[in-house]
Amino acid sequence: MRPDEAVRDMAARLSAVDWERRGDKAWSKAALLKEFFRRAARVADAYGCDTRTPFFDIADCVHPGIQLDQKVLDDTLKNVQGGGWDVTNVTPFILRWAALRATPGVELPAELEDPFAPLMVLFERGGGFHTENGEVNLEWKSVRFAGWRRRAADPALASFAADDLDEIDRAGSMAQFGYVMGPDGVPREQ
Repeated sequence: MRPDEAVRDMAARLSAVDWERRGDKAWSKAALLKEFFRRAARVADAYGCDTRTPFFDIADCVHPGIQLDQKVLDDTLKNVQGGGWDVTNVTPFILRWAALRATPGVELPAELEDPFAPLMVLFERGGGFHTENGEVNLEWKSVRFAGWRRRAADPALASFAADDLDEIDRAGSMAQFGYVMGPDGVPREQ
């Protein structure tokens, strides 16, 4: 696949996200966000990326100079506005990473997983997130930024399979509320 094709494919995937936020997926989204932090930290460590935030232009750190078609970027940014400012801010980074991965001659270490894969699954599970006061807010759950670089040594999230992520949500909802949260914020019948 050529870089422009990879970018268009990722742009289509981002544009297809339903940005309506659903609190019933907060616990799996928190697990996916922590996995993104782990992967971003591993890439930052491997390439000596100088960043304080996990939401950075990873492609530029790994291989500076990756360009995007401005029209594709502009169209995608219009399509993701429903995800909020933070999603709009990270979208160019996701698209540049897609271009980098498809660039001929660029070889990434096999032990480094795609850092944006968990973030894309997070989005596809229902909307985006917003950051405030050093935390990423995911409705019923928040994840602190502090120490995100230390997550490089954490164990990987075992599975991105929908059933496994749904089980994380069921268990998290039961632990937090004593019932399983439905998508509309009310208890789901068991």
